[in-house]
Amino acid sequence: MAGQPSVDLLLRGGTIVPCDGTGLVLTGDIAIDDGVIVDIGPALEAQAKRIIDVGGSAVIPGFVNAHTHEVMERGFFEDMPFLTWLEDFALPKDRAYQPRHQRAASLLCQAEMISNGTTAFIDIFRHPDEAAAVAVESGLRATISPQLIDEPLGAGETLETSEAFVSNWNRRHPRVRAWFGPHSLYSVSPATYRRIRELADSFGVGIHTHLAESREEATLILDQSGGRTPAQWLDDLIGLGPDVVAAHCIELDDRDLELVVERGLGIAHCPTSNMKLGHRAARVVELLDKGGRVGLGTDSIMTNNNLDPFEEMRQAGLLAKFSTGDASALSSYTLLELATIGSARVLGLDALVGSIEVGKRADLAVVRLDRPHARPIIYEGGGNVVEQLVWSCVGADVRYTIVDGQVVYDDHRVVTLDVEEVLDLVDREARHLLEQAGVLEYVTRRNEREVL
Repeated sequence: MAGQPSVDLLLRGGTIVPCDGTGLVLTGDIAIDDGVIVDIGPALEAQAKRIIDVGGSAVIPGFVNAHTHEVMERGFFEDMPFLTWLEDFALPKDRAYQPRHQRAASLLCQAEMISNGTTAFIDIFRHPDEAAAVAVESGLRATISPQLIDEPLGAGETLETSEAFVSNWNRRHPRVRAWFGPHSLYSVSPATYRRIRELADSFGVGIHTHLAESREEATLILDQSGGRTPAQWLDDLIGLGPDVVAAHCIELDDRDLELVVERGLGIAHCPTSNMKLGHRAARVVELLDKGGRVGLGTDSIMTNNNLDPFEEMRQAGLLAKFSTGDASALSSYTLLELATIGSARVLGLDALVGSIEVGKRADLAVVRLDRPHARPIIYEGGGNVVEQLVWSCVGADVRYTIVDGQVVYDDHRVVTLDVEEVLDLVDREARHLLEQAGVLEYVTRRNEREVL
């Protein structure tokens, strides 16, 4: 490695899946210095401050979560119709959220993401200053978009608080970006959406929103917009483009498909959440065939109920195969790319991360392949490594998570956060939140509810 006698970190002897468009699987080393991948190859001759033997493991780009809400209400409001879930439980607890609750939720979600190989995410929820501060602490690469809601009042951030957050955090930290986050066309007024476009342009930041998630939404917007689909209406209001990330995008007609691909809209596909809430399958195969920008998101732990990118890859593959009737839909390699470089493209981060290439930031995950559920393994010529990663591995197989060249998950241990303290804090704060929202009794009286 000419001109580079010493590096910060050397990953030695791993099976490298670059996700760089070549489809190749390599065996060798990765040299990292000052947060950047500086060399890739077999048996690199390099001095390093730290050498990690990753033999028997796969080294992949860190996962990029293209849509989530950092909440902590996991397992409380289950098995109910979508509108009941939304109006009677989700919105009341959203109104009750305080900064103390958001800090606990962000700590919980970021600790979970670190432990499953996620290195970058975009969040859309409450009290964004708390979420951003936790990201600085955790070491993750974060895009924080305050979830703005006009109606019902108090269930989200306001235009004023959103603008203040973006002004305060824009370019403040190299790993944390501040975007705007209008919730949806049915909860944010047209005037607010138009103003958000003006502000996003003036700050040079993106917009994150929900779009075309359900048939009910499509019907509502048809009436409110004078006959437009949600995609057409949002395009009229803010102009769809590469600086817009839209979660779900299920209810797209043929014209919508052409529109979002032509505009370069970033689409976050959240298959687990969509199925759990009883929504239909997004037309992901068609979007990709047309050149659409699609990545994978977990949505929140309220509707998933975890942030495991391995599970999301599998669910995306299963849903595509089931809904199209085509067992070849979304190959294993395509699914891995959706969760890495695909999601990085959606968030506009693909020049920095999402693939293992010299010159990119070192956002990586090291995944064990030495457990029974990941065998048999054939390494020669790429073998079945990608297939095992997508269809057999789980988040608990991650050994190391590296962000910007820093090891934040070290041999199955989160090193940037005290996980035991986080778990104690979350249990206390979740109870307090449910009390404030007036829904604690519903949870604590489960044994009295009818069990079907």
